[in-house]
Amino acid sequence: MKFSLKYILFLSLILIIISCNSDNKNNSTNLKNKDVLVIKDYYNFEVGLKEYPKRIVSVSPAITELFYEFESGYKLIGRTDFCNYPKDSVKNIKSIGGINNANIEQIISLHPDLVITSSIFTKKMADVIKGAGIPIISFPEKKNIEGVYETIDILGKILNKKEKADSIINNIKNRLREINHNRELSLGSGSSTKAIRALPKVYYVIQYGSSGDFSAGKDTYINEIISLAGGDNIAKNTKNWSFSKEQLFANQPDYIFLRKEDSAQFIKTSPYNQLKAVKEKRVYGIESGWMDIQSSRTLLAIDFISKTINRKK
Repeated sequence: MKFSLKYILFLSLILIIISCNSDNKNNSTNLKNKDVLVIKDYYNFEVGLKEYPKRIVSVSPAITELFYEFESGYKLIGRTDFCNYPKDSVKNIKSIGGINNANIEQIISLHPDLVITSSIFTKKMADVIKGAGIPIISFPEKKNIEGVYETIDILGKILNKKEKADSIINNIKNRLREINHNRELSLGSGSSTKAIRALPKVYYVIQYGSSGDFSAGKDTYINEIISLAGGDNIAKNTKNWSFSKEQLFANQPDYIFLRKEDSAQFIKTSPYNQLKAVKEKRVYGIESGWMDIQSSRTLLAIDFISKTINRKK
């Protein structure tokens, strides 16, 4: 059987078109099935996202706050009662209750593309959400500023905003350098001054009174804030957050910081009113969100403490 050259060329063209269509179809299928992002979460569970999420529930005040730093608050469809910043923005987002007692049924009913939690959120609760077919990522609270950079970097990937993540991280680093520079200027820049000066002793009050005294040990984010501010945390060697009155009086802090809503009562309460720092009026109320939430507002705490304890005498 003989074929004309035109027929052979026509047949070849058809085969090429069929082959291309087949390749395109396979590529389309591969792209459809391929995850745009794979993240390993706090529980070492690998989470794959086939598209960047648009409907997100945050069960972490820090994550909620960071969403607004990323200018992505509009993607949040659920948050906790403790997610209260920025106040005017989060009040319009549906609350799903607390953190370790969040309303799981309500979370599932919101049909989110992704749920982001903190380490306080239990694994058992996370498993229920996974069982409903909803991706969930758990972020632990970090002990140092480097850990916060890591969280911001991962959020940048989830939100497809790497440049914004880099910008937030660089802004924090630059501001920390500025705070440190200002501290050196306030104390005098001579090397001899730095060599002989002992760090101011700082105590941060988490809880006080008849139910016990609690402060932050060295493996905590609060300790990191005090250290970055140029202070020496007198409770750094405490374990399980418990710091007795005997330890407090034995270590006599130069400066005391606590939540601003507690400061007025603290200085009037015995035996704390006998502390040297109280008598010399070196007790300072501070916004709790600056200390407790791991976001750029941490810089406000570091700057406030640094300026307070490093004034040249």
